Amino acid sequence: MPSRKELNKLYRDPAKPQDYDQLVQNLCSKVFNNEEISLAEEQFIGGIIELLRNKEGERAFKIEDYPNCKNYHFRSRYLRYISDLNGHKEIMDYYGRIPQFQKQKDVAFLQKTYEEWEEHLNDKKNGFQLENYVAQETDQQLKILDKYAKDLLIGDNYREYLRKTIVLHGKYIYLLVAEFYQELGKKEEIIELNNHKILIDGFTYVHTMFRHFSSHIKQYQLKKSYHFDTNIGFKEIPTFLIDAIHSYKTLSESILFDQRKIYF
Repeated sequence: MPSRKELNKLYRDPAKPQDYDQLVQNLCSKVFNNEEISLAEEQFIGGIIELLRNKEGERAFKIEDYPNCKNYHFRSRYLRYISDLNGHKEIMDYYGRIPQFQKQKDVAFLQKTYEEWEEHLNDKKNGFQLENYVAQETDQQLKILDKYAKDLLIGDNYREYLRKTIVLHGKYIYLLVAEFYQELGKKEEIIELNNHKILIDGFTYVHTMFRHFSSHIKQYQLKKSYHFDTNIGFKEIPTFLIDAIHSYKTLSESILFDQRKIYF
């Protein structure tokens, strides 16, 4: 089976390998038989299944009917509606403008997901697992939002909308990080720097994604820097950090490492 990175490339690359059709057929069979698939496989095949149409030009399959594609269903809808979670504006998909009845269905799904995920995180604000890290960061972001809303006298409806953006963003980050570590086969990396061990784990990934990416949905987070360098791939942050630290180790300045921070 191709790797996560290879699957991401395959979906967009017009030059398909010889075994592409067999790969798609095998993954479709797993979905239809409700067999277990990885998060990366789910992302790949979910998009293909959604594009399939019958003779009348209607969707041949409803992706929401397949339990092993539930994470694809959420991620695709979240990204589609990320700037308008309540569906008030025109929303587009592969085939053009999404009709009102479908928008209502998608918005209701995102609302339900928001409520369930927020409840799920309520008892996970302590601990050292990926869900705990997401719960902790989500809670921190919500506290920042509450202060922002209080200072600017923001109304309850808009404040509630901003809460939803934070909570759903946390779920998206959770799945993104889980996909990375699922393929890696472990939950952390340790790299040595001048006899000190540096841990790069789920907390590193979640903290970086929550604090320093997606500025367009975080107007409440003031005086915070955001990454703009396209060389920093948000889907590969641990790999990027390891490569950066290896490069840093070659510099004479690396002897000044104070065990707390490195300036790149």
